[in-house]
Amino acid sequence: MMEKFNMAQNLLTALLLFGLVSCGRADRGTHSSRQPGMCAKEEMAADAIVRLSKIEVYPQFLDEYMKYVTEVGEISLRTEPGVLTMYALGEKENPCKITILETYASREAYDRHIASGHFQKYKQGTLDMVKSLVLSDQTPLNPANRIHNFME
Repeated sequence: MMEKFNMAQNLLTALLLFGLVSCGRADRGTHSSRQPGMCAKEEMAADAIVRLSKIEVYPQFLDEYMKYVTEVGEISLRTEPGVLTMYALGEKENPCKITILETYASREAYDRHIASGHFQKYKQGTLDMVKSLVLSDQTPLNPANRIHNFME
């Protein structure tokens, strides 16, 4: 059991390091300043996506779901230049109701995200845990206001 955990931990570390090396360059269209351990982020394009994902998880799967959502959020923020925000919240009164604020620099960035291995692992691993899912695209009321989301 411990061997499987160590193997998974080593794989996650390798994925994070690969992502940091592969997207850590300051390419054209990315923010030049970034937090340590985070890849350079793309600027928001005209087709940027701001979304609230509203998820209800079956209570018996909440702990396992939290592991999946935490992992996919951290890997996405650290390694994907087009994932600008991935902020998961649980309701105080009903922790099985989770809302994730997601922002993507462009539609292309979103498409890359949902095709990524870490997102597919999350999606396939949590299919039977999710009671309901509502994806609600949003329009920022003040487009000049930006969230600076990063992992410490």
